[in-house]
Amino acid sequence: MSYIGKSPAAVALASSDITDAIITNAKLAQDIISADTALGAEPADTDEFLVSDAGTLKRMDYSYIKGGTMAPLFKANKAGDQAIATATWTKFQFNNEVYDPSGVYDNSSNYRFTPAVAGYFFLHASCRVNISADFGSFHINIRKNGSDLAKSNQSNGDYVTCQVSTIDLADADDYYEVFIYHNEGSTENFGADSAWNEFSGYKLIT
Repeated sequence: MSYIGKSPAAVALASSDITDAIITNAKLAQDIISADTALGAEPADTDEFLVSDAGTLKRMDYSYIKGGTMAPLFKANKAGDQAIATATWTKFQFNNEVYDPSGVYDNSSNYRFTPAVAGYFFLHASCRVNISADFGSFHINIRKNGSDLAKSNQSNGDYVTCQVSTIDLADADDYYEVFIYHNEGSTENFGADSAWNEFSGYKLIT
C-alpha cells in the first residue's frame, strides 16, 4: 500500500480484515488440516481428525473412534488320528493351524489358545470318533486355565460327532484347551477327518 510521509503504525490483523474465501488451499502450509486431498481409503490408526472437546479444538487419532475388530481369531483342526484311552479325560491335539494371523494358538506343544488381549471371546470345538459301530458316551469340554468352562456330550451312534460352543470374558494371559472323554471299552481313534474336528475362536465386538 502506498503512502505519503510517515508510515502508519502497525496494527494487528483482525478476522474482519480478511474477506471470506480469500485464502485458498494453495496458500496453506502442508501441515494444515484441510479438504484439499481426498483420502480414498480407510484411515490409518494414526490419521487425525479435528474435534471439539467441550469447546476446545483438539486433534484425535482414528484409532480412538474406529469400530472394533474381531481379532485375535484362530482356527485349528486335526491332522491324523489321536488314540484316546477309555474313561480318561484327554487333551485333544488340534495340530494344524487353518488360520492364526495374531499368533494366539499353539499347535505344536500345548495345543491351546491364549488371547493376548482382554475381551469377550466366542469359542467353538468339535470332534468325531472314527468307528462305525454303535458308540457309548462321548464328551467334549472346553477348559479355561485348566478348569471346566463348557461341556457337551453325545451317545448311541456310529461316527459320533460332539461339539460345544461358549462365550467367555478373558484376560490377556488366560488360556483355553479342549479335552475329550469316552467310555467305550477300549482305546479309540479320534480325528483324521479335519472337517469334523476343529477348535476356533474370535474376539467379540462389544
